Amino acid sequence: MDLPSYISLYPPINYPHVRGNGKNTRDQFCKLKEKQDCKANTPAHAAYAGIVSVIAQRIFACSWYTSLKKGVNKTMNNTNDVASIQATLKNAGVEVTPEQINEKFQQLLEFKVTGPEAKRNVLRSLAFAAGIEMNSLYQNGETVPVTIGEIRPGMRVELRAKVVQLWDSTSDKIAQTGLIGDSTGVIKFTIWENSEKELLEEGASYRITGASISSYNDKCQLNINKNTTITQLEEEVEVKAQEEEFTGAIVSIQNGSGLIKRCPECNRQLKKGVCGEHGKVDGTYDLRIKAVIDNGIEVRELILDAEQTCALTGISLDKAKEMATEAMDASVVEAEITEMTLGRFYTVTGSPMSRYTLVKAMAPKVPTLVADSAAISAELEAI
Repeated sequence: MDLPSYISLYPPINYPHVRGNGKNTRDQFCKLKEKQDCKANTPAHAAYAGIVSVIAQRIFACSWYTSLKKGVNKTMNNTNDVASIQATLKNAGVEVTPEQINEKFQQLLEFKVTGPEAKRNVLRSLAFAAGIEMNSLYQNGETVPVTIGEIRPGMRVELRAKVVQLWDSTSDKIAQTGLIGDSTGVIKFTIWENSEKELLEEGASYRITGASISSYNDKCQLNINKNTTITQLEEEVEVKAQEEEFTGAIVSIQNGSGLIKRCPECNRQLKKGVCGEHGKVDGTYDLRIKAVIDNGIEVRELILDAEQTCALTGISLDKAKEMATEAMDASVVEAEITEMTLGRFYTVTGSPMSRYTLVKAMAPKVPTLVADSAAISAELEAI
């Protein structure tokens, strides 16, 4: 069956936002499918091969659709970002031209810094050149009462939330960081050291007014600064349940999986040794998996930290560094993880956090095989 037939049978309606590995993922999955086809000597094996075939078709459709939209979205997003940056700076009394903004974007593109991270850096650079602090860009903005589910980048908000979890700070510039939540979701918060604010207590509820919302990796973050007011509430804010179970097949191991380096200041992943926030730095190693799991109806994007990655694959951070050293190539770790997990079924338990689900447990799941291959083929066609 040719590519258009794949697309007509399995339209990738759930996939436009997924960032896969393109050709490498498809090639590896096709090899997996060939292995299964060779084993399809019994009805049970034939049924399993049918499942693999459908997943492969969905990957082809996803990749084609994403590639088709990539060029259009890149132009549209850049135009929107330029207008947004220009409007934000104008509100702060700074006049800049679209040409000046685009020049900054092009400079960052050389380091492959794109998307929300590039937008934030362009805004910061132009504000700094005008002698304006980033926090002051939002001082004149209207504070909007919202729930966490309504939050969008660029807002200056007022909300009521409960501290769900506190994390260890990875930077001297951060006084406290963690998760806060309400009945509509959760969001990462950061109290900056120079804000001179009292630290929040885990399990306590607060009214937070005048916090600014930024975005990183398509996830909103709440920033508490000098202009933010925090009031502890006597009543407890109800928080949406933060755990779900999902069973499906891994259909993509995304770029940024395996052995990576992070900025020691802000913990962001480095790109060719460069942090979008702090420039060229000596990074610290970390291990993770970013994956897409599909049950045939909907998908989830997963993040596994070093501990969960080791539990799933047996590859620890130390072993990953040894593998990279021996091969003189860090990408061998991602390739090994892909070989071990792609196309296999798992049951995942985790906490949905905006775009991604943070995995707490992940176990192999053997799909139920039906002896009648015709019956399972009919079920697959109905998906």
